[in-house]
Amino acid sequence: MRTWSTDELPAGEQFSYWRDVICEAFTPLSPRRRAETSAGGLRGWVRSSPLSSTNCAAIGSTAQKHVHGAAEVRRTPADSVFVNLVLSGVCVGEQRGRTCELRAGEFGMFDATEPFSLDYVEDWEVLSFRVPREKLLPLLARPEGATAVTHSGARPSTAAVIAMMRTVWQTVDGLDVPTATAMDDAFASVLAAAVGGSPDVRPQCRADAEAALRGAINRHILASLRWGDLSAAAVAARFEISVRKLHALYEDHALTYGQQVRRMRVEACARDVADAGRGTSLTAIAARWGFSDLSHLNRVFRAELGCSPSEYRASRRTGAAVPGGGPPATATRRRGHR
Repeated sequence: MRTWSTDELPAGEQFSYWRDVICEAFTPLSPRRRAETSAGGLRGWVRSSPLSSTNCAAIGSTAQKHVHGAAEVRRTPADSVFVNLVLSGVCVGEQRGRTCELRAGEFGMFDATEPFSLDYVEDWEVLSFRVPREKLLPLLARPEGATAVTHSGARPSTAAVIAMMRTVWQTVDGLDVPTATAMDDAFASVLAAAVGGSPDVRPQCRADAEAALRGAINRHILASLRWGDLSAAAVAARFEISVRKLHALYEDHALTYGQQVRRMRVEACARDVADAGRGTSLTAIAARWGFSDLSHLNRVFRAELGCSPSEYRASRRTGAAVPGGGPPATATRRRGHR
């Protein structure tokens, strides 16, 4: 990951350095300080890392306006579309005669082959993904209408884009090449589905968007097993979708939403149960992972793994085969939801 910052520079050199940095990290831009911040230095930082053909970056600075005018378009080295997700602050974007206001948790797109401007009216932080134009535009039904439009997380498809951008940024430096390439392709499909995919690719885009959203939900489940509220209503609200939509995301998969939560709880318990060195009681393990009591854990554990927790622990200590043969290859779906 490459990193730039004005923090170590004298105040008189910060603005010129910042102008060079944002051009090198993104695309030719002309930054203009607002009148109230024109005196003194300019605080700003950039962290940038490639995914595959898409470049990912996080940026933060003070109030200013970025202009990508005709001169900057001529100097643009590659045809790209920028997808900017505002993390804090407010950005007013303009392109093709349209104006959009982006607040925290909202994203917009800007085509670097045409003039645009980004007016940050206060201190701000943004995630910005630079996507090759030839990768994204063929997936869109109306490319000319896709830029300078505000997209919030109110719809499942746009929520999937936001969740995917955050996840990609958090993991980009740890991905191997095949995974990074697959995520790069998936991001373009998810983005196209959210902002208006063409009829030919829309079904696959929708499937990719739902897969990305389901993956984000599964990661949330895993992170929240001990302390979080994993009721369908709470998780649906967390991802700004309806409870009906949450269940529909798991409709054509081996496990329903409730079964997915239960499976993850049992797997977490099994890891603790198998760790004989810790000597933790089964009652404590049941409480740790969200079971009401030991009898509740026993019932669910046996249903999932074919044996009781105590049998599972004993088999791990002795190296004997797990009673019941361990977890089933596929689960039988039941229609009840938590």
